[in-house]
Amino acid sequence: MFWSKNSIIEKISKISNTLDDVSADIFCGINTDSEYLHKLSLSEGGSSKTPYKCMGLNKEINLERELVYPFIDSALSNEYAIYPSTYCFMLPYEIKAGGLKNGCRLLEPEELKTGHPLTYARIAEFKKNFKHDPTPLSSADYSVQGCKLLQYINTPKIIVSDHYSFQASFDADGNHIFEKGCGVVLQDPSRYFYVLAALNSSISRVFSEICQNDSLYNGNLTPGILRNFPIAFPEDKSLEVLVSTLSSYLTYIHSQIYRTASPEISEGEDFELLKFYERIVNLLVLDTYFTKDLDPRFLEILEENIVPLGQYSDCGKSGFSGFDNAGYSMGKLQAIKQNILDTPDFGKCRFNSEFTNILATLKNNGVW
Repeated sequence: MFWSKNSIIEKISKISNTLDDVSADIFCGINTDSEYLHKLSLSEGGSSKTPYKCMGLNKEINLERELVYPFIDSALSNEYAIYPSTYCFMLPYEIKAGGLKNGCRLLEPEELKTGHPLTYARIAEFKKNFKHDPTPLSSADYSVQGCKLLQYINTPKIIVSDHYSFQASFDADGNHIFEKGCGVVLQDPSRYFYVLAALNSSISRVFSEICQNDSLYNGNLTPGILRNFPIAFPEDKSLEVLVSTLSSYLTYIHSQIYRTASPEISEGEDFELLKFYERIVNLLVLDTYFTKDLDPRFLEILEENIVPLGQYSDCGKSGFSGFDNAGYSMGKLQAIKQNILDTPDFGKCRFNSEFTNILATLKNNGVW
């Protein structure tokens, strides 16, 4: 079969299982009319007394830490891992744990004044000096829209943004606030890393083109669009585990690169390691969606070498312990890569002509 661009799009369009089918919820980010009130920048000096800077008042401030959450900047690359932002987000809400969903309630001015006096004083000063409004403080002065996200604070989730193309990051702690993009909570937490790999694969670019062709997408990613993202799982559970493990590798590698260098880094050992695992993941995902016919020896070599480097322990509600204590290290991942390349018959593995044609078509159309 000759796989043209149109035949690839047609194949993707016919996949009946969607992200909506495997999700517990898909929702928008926070929306506020007072971004300068809620969004704070971190203090450049790293002061413990005044760790934040009010963008509206242009001054260093201190707030109760329990009301301040890490922020995702959608203007940056957030692929697999979350790029550390210089911003944070103030939410004067009471969040009550309640299973998968939380209860959330906006704190009234008197409650803030009594229980969170620093936040109360800052909001009052912001209203008076930035908005030039001398009237008494009311809850309408600092409420936000997008309470669906607040219901899933501290719940693990995938966060999908549109940064030139769809990019999905895994928020294991679930406490990050975002304005643009969508949050995805899955029904089965064991499938987070597989779905993360699918959303970051070439399938995402094909899906974006389908949406544009059907006039469903104008650059503003919404839950309604994302719900239609096609999800194909491998028939062999061991292959799904393999993709998930590789996806966890990529999450760790991205997090290390984000911490130590610009995400646009384009050379060096770490970048080559990243590209190596990205290529393998993309091959496995594309085969799952299309041919289901990879070289058996290729899969054997991967399964012999690619193993989980640590176990995620139960950590309360999140169920994830993070990567730093899970046995991951760039050195171990480099060693796994080298073991794969050093396997004598790895270079002899071949893709069938049908699969090779798919790769060529995607590459020629700027998707691969």
